[in-house]
Amino acid sequence: MIYIAFTMLALMAAMIIVSAKEKVPAECDASAATRPFFRMAVWIEKVLRKSRLKTGLFSQNEEKYRMLEPAADAVHSSKIQFIKKCGLCFLLLTGGMIFVLIISFSESEESLLSPDGSLERREYGKGRYSVELDADVGGEISTVDVVVDERTFTDEEIAAMLPEFREKLEKAVLGKNKNADHVDMDLDPVSEIKGYPFYVEWDIGNRDAFNRMGEIKEGIPAEGSLCELTAHITYEEHEEEHSFYVMAYPKELSGTEKLKQAIETALSDASEKSKSSDRFVLPSQIDGVSVSWQERKKSSVLILMVMTAVALVVVFRGRDKDLDKKLKERDRELEADYPEMVSKLSLYIGAGMSTRMAWRKMVEEYKQKGIRRYVYEEMLLCCREMDRGMSEMQAYQLFAKRCRLQKYVKLISLLEQNSRLGAAGFLSTMRSECKDALQERKANARRLGEEAGTKLLLPMIMMLAIVMVVIIVPAFVSI
Repeated sequence: MIYIAFTMLALMAAMIIVSAKEKVPAECDASAATRPFFRMAVWIEKVLRKSRLKTGLFSQNEEKYRMLEPAADAVHSSKIQFIKKCGLCFLLLTGGMIFVLIISFSESEESLLSPDGSLERREYGKGRYSVELDADVGGEISTVDVVVDERTFTDEEIAAMLPEFREKLEKAVLGKNKNADHVDMDLDPVSEIKGYPFYVEWDIGNRDAFNRMGEIKEGIPAEGSLCELTAHITYEEHEEEHSFYVMAYPKELSGTEKLKQAIETALSDASEKSKSSDRFVLPSQIDGVSVSWQERKKSSVLILMVMTAVALVVVFRGRDKDLDKKLKERDRELEADYPEMVSKLSLYIGAGMSTRMAWRKMVEEYKQKGIRRYVYEEMLLCCREMDRGMSEMQAYQLFAKRCRLQKYVKLISLLEQNSRLGAAGFLSTMRSECKDALQERKANARRLGEEAGTKLLLPMIMMLAIVMVVIIVPAFVSI
């Protein structure tokens, strides 16, 4: 992971050098710290504009900007949007890789495992610790948790703790077994229990059922075998024995479990031999096979790399999602403004104006209000296209194409029929269309109201639950 991070940072540095002379558009609002990343985005945009990827990367967003901002430069808007999201992605990628390196170096602390194959013990009272090791036994690797124990209460306190300690000891030695009447998994002959200062050594009476580590042996009869467990409890000068019985039943072990048992047995023997030493010397051989030890370290570098990659995708795609959201809002606004637009057009045409004059008068009224609405922006663009010499019908058709909604296509079709064929009853048709649009607007308003009521249902239920808790809880408390 460190090499990947170094490679990515080297690539970022190279791109910063290559793009040093690029100019960042003022719309990006880049600070001195983020300007190099936006320069890289400008350089990438120029390179991609000349490649075959141009259509897939830019054309779709350009078309969206043409619909959102009919009078603006869609190509420039699309370019600014691409530069912004790429600049943010480069900034995020660089920051992520720097954090990867910081975490990698912070996690590469001094190893607990010494070259001589030993682990340092802690002084008594500082607690035990465990380390995860990989055991390479004749080429087969097995992962084990090695516990390194630490290296003194009055007699009355010890006597007070012992009954509870014995009870917990009987439960602890069972390991994953549910009760002592049916033991079909390995015992856990713990040497101590957290919170108690006692050291425990175990004597397993039935060696045909368990080995000295408490692991179930093969050959236990199906009807079970009774085994006496004796715990030799010591604490400084205090010594006592505590015995109880368990019923052992057979268990089948896989090859991996047998290997792990052999490793744990060897580790226990090694721990016993070096108990009075300052170092816990790991065994060099297990069952006559040489073994090499390697410490396994937990690292969060991979998680950070994945989080960085996910954040890049979210930032890059999030900009496009925002654009799609604006398009949906535009379509809803166009749909809401259709009844008003067709009503005005029908009114002016009924007053004797031509379609073109009525169209232009609606645009002039819109410009005086100073409130931006998408349908009137499209009508304004349509007027400008006619002023530049485009035919009236062609301008109307482009207007319907930009609006995309079927109702606008239908309206332009009516205008086209009236212009070319002089269709009789055009005015009545327009009034009927206006009436239908108003009815549809009422239906949409009713539907939106029902949706709002549905969305409020969950908050209302939550408020009801809170009120019930406020009323019921004091009633129960007072009983």
